[in-house]
Amino acid sequence: MLPSIVNLRIALVALLLAVSAARAQTTQPVSITVDQATRFQTIQGLGTGVASDSPVWNPLYLQVFTQDLGASALRIDLTADIIPNQVTLGPDLQANTNLFNFQGNYPQTNWGQFAAQAYKATNGQMKIIGSIFSPAPWLKSNDSQDNGGNLIQTPANLTQFARYMAAYVKGFQQAYGVPLYGVSIQNEPRFAEPYPSTVYSDAQYVAAIDAVGAEFAKDGITTKIFGPEDVGVDGGFVTQQTMGYINAIKADPAASNYVSFYGIHGFSGEAPAPADEANWADYANQISANGKESWQTEYSGENPAWIHTDTFGRPDGAIDVALNMHEALTYGNESAYLYFQLDDGDHTTTSTTTLTGSLDTSSLKYNAAKHYMKFIRPGAVRVAATPDNPSGVSVDAFVEPDNSLTIELINTSAYDTPTSIAIPGTTYSSFAEYLTTATQPWAVLPNLTVSSNSLSLTLPAESIVTLQSLAGSAAAPVPEPAALALLVPASLLLLRRRHS
Repeated sequence: MLPSIVNLRIALVALLLAVSAARAQTTQPVSITVDQATRFQTIQGLGTGVASDSPVWNPLYLQVFTQDLGASALRIDLTADIIPNQVTLGPDLQANTNLFNFQGNYPQTNWGQFAAQAYKATNGQMKIIGSIFSPAPWLKSNDSQDNGGNLIQTPANLTQFARYMAAYVKGFQQAYGVPLYGVSIQNEPRFAEPYPSTVYSDAQYVAAIDAVGAEFAKDGITTKIFGPEDVGVDGGFVTQQTMGYINAIKADPAASNYVSFYGIHGFSGEAPAPADEANWADYANQISANGKESWQTEYSGENPAWIHTDTFGRPDGAIDVALNMHEALTYGNESAYLYFQLDDGDHTTTSTTTLTGSLDTSSLKYNAAKHYMKFIRPGAVRVAATPDNPSGVSVDAFVEPDNSLTIELINTSAYDTPTSIAIPGTTYSSFAEYLTTATQPWAVLPNLTVSSNSLSLTLPAESIVTLQSLAGSAAAPVPEPAALALLVPASLLLLRRRHS
């Protein structure tokens, strides 16, 4: 081979290596504009559910959930065995409530006591919602809380179900001293499962809503009814099934009046794959004229690794916890987002269905969620932030109740990305900055100074960054994990783990 050709090849290899190294460090700059005058939905709450063996009896759980994570919404399964034996419910609400076993019923009692403590710890800001997975067995066609079955649709049984729901909601508040903000009459009503479940057609669902809504009105119960809590949206068949319930509610004047907001899960129909931007946008467009909020009340499935793909090549790592929240809030206009559960008490490390294992606050999934749950407070209003996803950078912005501004940035690209953020007419002078990467679960960076109505920073590759204006912000200092146990109220010690 001629020396000149050898030298040319060496030069080309050197050039390619240099280009590759440059691309690994930075990419083209991104320019974002935040328009505080263009406003969208109001955020009602962000948080998780309790399920399985969520260790609410652990004194650290309350502090992690309400203070470090900053959750402002909690979802509870309202269990069918709250009444151990078949009864006939009469017209007296209090007499019906007295038949329920709210004290000593595992896990309902633990969850109820935890809900009360979370409500108190957040000065009443915590929005607590309850979901029925199955009503009492004798109200159903299969006489079991498991394996689906239908709610018996006779007028007498619908009245019994309505009284059951009213007594459950009223009794929960009396037993634990905390109101249920909202209640769903059925979790994922289209599916029969081996665990507690019930199947409804569109018409059956509306009939049950009408019965429960009328009973709530008669009894003066102000807990909101929401639903249908179907599995999710996919831009096709799954969305059509969800919209079947919603359109049936809309077509019935009574049901439309009784249902205060819609509830939807975050799956795309191929669990655990999430709904994506287009699916959420399609759903939001279909309900936009109905005048009701929508809440995403259950999603999980991401791998604990920061960057990961599923067997179909779809991204499903810990960074996608934040990205899935972004897509639901920005494209679905969701007013709330609840993850399946914080911790299940069974895994020492984070699983696909939890944010932590052993309440480890260094978990990457936990910290991805924390960027949203801690800083976006109830009453925050989403404002325009564009463009979204240029060169892999996703952005949300929220004006908080104290008029501070929160900006969420997710860089899913493999490159460090110089980013400028224009905030026309801003009165903010500086922003606090918080960072999570694969190697830094949570870092507090030096404040950013606003210059000429703009912020400038470089987003590290594959990172999440939260920016929060300091002017007007009431954000409390982030407690260190080692100090969390010192802040737990003694009342949480009343919770007990089930003995096997």
